[in-house]
Amino acid sequence: MIFVCLGTKRFAFNRLLTEIDSLIENKKVTDNVLAQIGQSDYTPVNYEYKEFMTPVEYDNAVHNADLIITHGGTGAIIKALKAHKQVISVPRREKYGEHSDDHQLQIVEFFSNNGYVKRIDEMEELEESIKTLFSNPIEKKFEGKGNIIDIIDDFIKKG
Repeated sequence: MIFVCLGTKRFAFNRLLTEIDSLIENKKVTDNVLAQIGQSDYTPVNYEYKEFMTPVEYDNAVHNADLIITHGGTGAIIKALKAHKQVISVPRREKYGEHSDDHQLQIVEFFSNNGYVKRIDEMEELEESIKTLFSNPIEKKFEGKGNIIDIIDDFIKKG
């Protein structure tokens, strides 16, 4: 199962949701997909979704997922990594109205550069990234003791 999590902030992330719908419709993705779409106003057609999940529902989705596709929110990324899941992270972009700035680029860059997640910037990369992580998973596991937020904060301040 693929779990797509987009957080709960006020910004839509329709660009990612429509790409997943297209991949399913064109039989490029055949796994079951469940999405927590947050404030997005696009309604998925080809997969299950909820706008918001309870903490128990969210934890169950993470636990049951083989792959997690997430925005660049630290909470979503860290929860997926602590569960030792394969993660594709797609930073929200200011230029598409998906966030107020591009700080998610820096967050995802940190996790990607350190070998924890597969980062994609353009939706055209999603299909291949999904295939790659299923056939050649990321081996590095996150074993952090909870100080990752401080590390990211220092990284962003220096960047």
